[in-house]
Amino acid sequence: MSNQRSALDALSAAEKAAVLDELLAARPDLREPAEACAARVMTDAGRSAVADDVEDALQGLDIEELNTRAGYRPGRGYVHPAEAADEILDEALQPFLDDLQRRAGLGMRSAAVELAAGILLGLYNCRDGNSETLLEYSPDYTAERASGVVSDCARLGIELPTELLDLMPEWSAMLH
Repeated sequence: MSNQRSALDALSAAEKAAVLDELLAARPDLREPAEACAARVMTDAGRSAVADDVEDALQGLDIEELNTRAGYRPGRGYVHPAEAADEILDEALQPFLDDLQRRAGLGMRSAAVELAAGILLGLYNCRDGNSETLLEYSPDYTAERASGVVSDCARLGIELPTELLDLMPEWSAMLH
């Protein structure tokens, strides 16, 4: 038994992607099982896990980041702390929104529905803007972004689950 670590285990995500590309180019017969595995990975995201990830992403941001974004900035002028907070929060939320677009674009409707529901639930859980987070600088952030997600879903043909009305009573008007 060798004590050496696996080279595959030591690879970065980008290196693993390069290995997969090379392997699929050398072995086209592996494309079908790789596609099935990729589809399974993309459909496994449960809404509660997504909600937790969104909540963690938005509430886990360092409030000190405002110091580098707010105030007077050469070439930009004055940047209000609320505007800077919105920018930072948007950067944290954007990967989830990109993932929603990607899944909808691949025709993975049920996965897109679960992802959208998770994003909305995560935003809803952050609606009170806890002190000592960037959300306190932008009290309307979660409702505004949730409205955008609802609009995106309508545009993408994603029908949101009706049980969200019960889970997010304060936003029921927006969800209609």
